[in-house]
Amino acid sequence: MEPLDCGNTSDLQARIRRLIQDEDRSLITVFGSGISNAVLPDVNELTRLFREELPKSSRPDFDERVGSIAGTPLAYQNAASIVTLRAGEPAVMRAIRHAVLKACKDIPLEEVPDLISSESKCRQLSETGNWNVPPGYQKFADFLATLNGSVRGPIITTNFDPLIEIALRNAKIDAAPVPVTTNMTPNMEQLGEYTGLPVLHIHGYWTSKATSNTAARLTKERPALDGLLRALLKSSVVLVIGYSGWSDGFMKSLRVRILDEADLLDTEVLWAANSANFDSIANGVLHELVGAPGFNLYLGVDGHKLFEGIRQENNIPIEQPAPFGYSWVPANVSETSFSPVRFVEGKQPGWDDVKLGSWPLLSSARMLREELLHWMDLGGGGGAVAIGPLGEGKSMALRQIALEIREAHSGWVVLWREAGAPKISEQWLQRVRNDFGNTLICIDEADLVAADLVATKKVWSDAASGIVFLLASHDRLWWRNGFPLRDHIVDVLFDGITVEDAKNIGKAWVTSGIISQGDASAREAADQCADQLVTSAGAMTDQHNTLFGAVLDVRFGSDLRIRVHDLISKLSDVALRDGISVGDIFAGICLMQDLLDRHGSEARGASRPVIAAMVGLDSVFADGKILETLGREAAITFAGNRIYSRHPAISRAVVEYLRKENRMEGICKLVGRAGGRLRDAGASDEDGYRDAYLLAQRLRSAEATAAAHGAVQGAPQLLEPRVTLLSTLRKEEKSGSDISVRYAREVAKHLHDFRDTWKNIRAFLVEFSIVTRNEGNAQTSAGLAALALHDSTGASLDERRAGYALVSLAKASAQVRAQSSSNSMASVPELCYALLEFIKGPDHPREHLLTRNEQLLSEARKLSSDKMCSRLGPAVAKQARAAATEVEFETDLDGALLLNDLRRLAKKAHH
Repeated sequence: MEPLDCGNTSDLQARIRRLIQDEDRSLITVFGSGISNAVLPDVNELTRLFREELPKSSRPDFDERVGSIAGTPLAYQNAASIVTLRAGEPAVMRAIRHAVLKACKDIPLEEVPDLISSESKCRQLSETGNWNVPPGYQKFADFLATLNGSVRGPIITTNFDPLIEIALRNAKIDAAPVPVTTNMTPNMEQLGEYTGLPVLHIHGYWTSKATSNTAARLTKERPALDGLLRALLKSSVVLVIGYSGWSDGFMKSLRVRILDEADLLDTEVLWAANSANFDSIANGVLHELVGAPGFNLYLGVDGHKLFEGIRQENNIPIEQPAPFGYSWVPANVSETSFSPVRFVEGKQPGWDDVKLGSWPLLSSARMLREELLHWMDLGGGGGAVAIGPLGEGKSMALRQIALEIREAHSGWVVLWREAGAPKISEQWLQRVRNDFGNTLICIDEADLVAADLVATKKVWSDAASGIVFLLASHDRLWWRNGFPLRDHIVDVLFDGITVEDAKNIGKAWVTSGIISQGDASAREAADQCADQLVTSAGAMTDQHNTLFGAVLDVRFGSDLRIRVHDLISKLSDVALRDGISVGDIFAGICLMQDLLDRHGSEARGASRPVIAAMVGLDSVFADGKILETLGREAAITFAGNRIYSRHPAISRAVVEYLRKENRMEGICKLVGRAGGRLRDAGASDEDGYRDAYLLAQRLRSAEATAAAHGAVQGAPQLLEPRVTLLSTLRKEEKSGSDISVRYAREVAKHLHDFRDTWKNIRAFLVEFSIVTRNEGNAQTSAGLAALALHDSTGASLDERRAGYALVSLAKASAQVRAQSSSNSMASVPELCYALLEFIKGPDHPREHLLTRNEQLLSEARKLSSDKMCSRLGPAVAKQARAAATEVEFETDLDGALLLNDLRRLAKKAHH
């Protein structure tokens, strides 16, 4: 009896049907040679074709080395190796093409030598030839054509042939072969340039310059493939058909993804094995994978028959599949999962809300529809965009109008763009117009494609172009890239509700049972709800988020904190790793939103890289289990490439909850550490690390210290976060405490250990100067500030660092002058003051330096910047040398302080 962990064909078909029904994850299909072999040469025949590419003198040796293992994969690999060594890569490719051409009908024998030597002729034959397509491929393609864009994902194959693409073309699916050899692996951005369904040939393609055939190439580690698979597999169901799973580079990478990362990527693998029983499977990797979370093995599956009967159960009526990355507006939706309450509480709207929930079309949505219909009446050339803050009903309006257009305007095709769809190009738009005629293209989060629309404007912006756009975007994000479209894309503001809107919402709530009527009539209950919504929305006008804010207020009122408590508790049960939960991640998202970007308009919320770095993972993992869970349970939303809670009131309630439960410091540290990790890894500004990394600067007391400590933990090899921590400790410590001084002295002992000491040493010395001055050690403070101005201390002095150092030097030297009758530093405060006037302007020293001798300052102002620096250097050189010795700071300061960088800054500013 087979283990219960294994399924059969019926089990696999049922799972595929459920995937179609839920449409919550994309289907990634992996094909091995098991399907292509129905029409292509077997191993023996391919080995013979390799042999024919060798000169006759080499064939006896070939037979001796290959003959004893004939019929095995190793014989094929050794044959490819011998041909590569003795005849070169072109000979291998001729044999591969010869084998593939066996599936092409009606090719005269005499044309084969010419064809197999020409990449271009073979490429043309892929498009125009008459091919034998295995039934398994064609039935799969026919099945795939019925799927919406949210489910139809890329295809991966170990095969060289074009038979999958041909089957897809027969099913009217535009497909693009993407060769992925050992040294050429595309990233997701490059894949986004393909407008058709990508078919990734991970061992190469038959028209490539080279393929992977030898054992050395096939088993080579492929780190770039690891990253590509992570990106492809996230939030996916992976169906493997006709693949033996032997230990090539692809299988090695897939094994790690399954065993170590499937849960975090939110990936499920469905492995269809042709073997009828478990013990007959020779591959040890499959034995290892059975029982792993997210992995399911199905036995006795005939890939040629698997998709029989599945298509009929998917009742989306279409004559032609939607373009890759797009969906048709559904003709019907399932009532089984519909919950009106979930949308009211913040879930992103779905087609079920539009079709079954009977939510009212708000006044802004009606205006959006009118603008859209104007362009449709013209036959194309423009469109309308719903713009406004988070939570104002833009996404719901898009779906409502899209469904209405689909049902009432038969002369227009309606396409809905799914997340991750390919780039919008001129070629793609022309193809859509040719295939479908008049087309309405609906895009939520349209700010992400605004640049594409600008670049393709000449294709769609003419009257009667046949293309109209229905868009939604956060207002500020849209105008960053969408401003050049203003003459063709009319903006409609979504910001608040009218009395009529409130009444219609009230009626819908009563009808859906969201609010209880009590003893009142339905009309009375609806009117009461409407009054509450209008009152709440008016009170929230200054918060720029009146619709969903009013909904939350009426729905929960003061109980919102209780709901947030329950939500965090629920999310905290979803573990990630190292003791971090999804609840912690959501708390971090809310913290950044509440502190930095309440309304999602400044692009300072949590980015995907920051979210993943909270768990110590690559950014690709953010879109797996983490954001999928938060999307289902916490109603997160997106603005550009940043993630937010659905409403500022939620993020505020979360922060209050964290403080009440004494969890705020832990979350501050978590976010700071994420920023530090990204900074340490050399992240770019586009990764959005900076706000997390510098979170301490926006906090106070223990929370600031926790965030700063987190940044240090995340970037242990950098001095920069330690400077921030020192500054934070200094600002927050109580009078009489020496924590900051002790920390500064400890850091000073290890300055040579940090990667960025040369760049950040001046900032560290300034902070060190301030804490020693606060401690009362003015001489050392002055010396440290002077060292921060010395030419050889670190990277070239800039205006900002010079300003900090001069202020600290002036304050410390003023203290020295007040404490001693010595004249050695008598004029230093005023020299610093005058130099600051040159470098930072007259307001800067006036703001930061309250103590000054007017007579000495008047004398200093009469000097040139050169003379100021010439006097300043010798005046503080002794203190600089003493400070360097005291804090064990290595420097080349043997004589006078060198202030050439300071001279340069002063001269430049003066002129």
